[in-house]
Amino acid sequence: MTHMIPDKLTADISEKYKASIRLMPDGLSFWGYIPSEKDSFFIESFTFEPELTVHEALKNVIFSRPCFSYLYQSLHVVCVGGKYTLTPDHVFLEKEKDLLFDFCFPKDQSLKTLIKPVRELNAFILFGVDNDSYTFLLRSLMNPQFIHAISPLLIAWQKKSLQVFHKLMHVVIHRRSIDVLCVEQGNLLFANSYDYENSNDIVYYIMYLCKQTGIDQLEDYITISGDQELCRPVLSVINTYVKKSNYFQQKLMNNQVVSAHDLTPDIIALIECEL
Repeated sequence: MTHMIPDKLTADISEKYKASIRLMPDGLSFWGYIPSEKDSFFIESFTFEPELTVHEALKNVIFSRPCFSYLYQSLHVVCVGGKYTLTPDHVFLEKEKDLLFDFCFPKDQSLKTLIKPVRELNAFILFGVDNDSYTFLLRSLMNPQFIHAISPLLIAWQKKSLQVFHKLMHVVIHRRSIDVLCVEQGNLLFANSYDYENSNDIVYYIMYLCKQTGIDQLEDYITISGDQELCRPVLSVINTYVKKSNYFQQKLMNNQVVSAHDLTPDIIALIECEL
């Protein structure tokens, strides 16, 4: 089922919607919903022209629809992929964010370093976004809030970990990379992302991190989410080693019912956390 941008979404009622732009290297998805209105969720995806720079392709999409110029109840720009690092808030100094980010990653003048506090974990996320795209979106959108896709996942799975007595590892499988989080009773034990070439690489990362974080093969939990075709071969192997491993899928978000195909873990987490 496809939920296109509805005709009723106009400047007159846009402030009722919570909306997000999910920005990826090869395109974007624009989605939103009215919290008090059942089945108001919509999502529409746009693919960037490969012959254009990301900035040029982004401009074409943003200028193609008037809805991108509306004022919303909230508007997140969710940056998917890209470089990020977590820093405990007791050692974080905003004036040193660029120095810290450059220390963690090779210096790249094309990136703008952004910060997002994660109060639930007493930490800050530092992440890089294309500087030209950032400047353009800041100028073109009404009060956008820039976050990394890992941010809502950290908050959602930190809350879920409070509901179990054992460690919880969550793996999000994308087309070219995976995100891995490990939490225990509200405490973040591990968070990182890895590029991979095949499912064997993913299995290796998961099993290695199980050893590093002390995952108990009988008592602790591993959940895997993402495209089912990518997750299935990984889960079939992990199931033989970790008893409580499963595929995470959710179709009902508050009062919004959408098809599983439309959902990504960070979209679910944003709605669950009501960010």
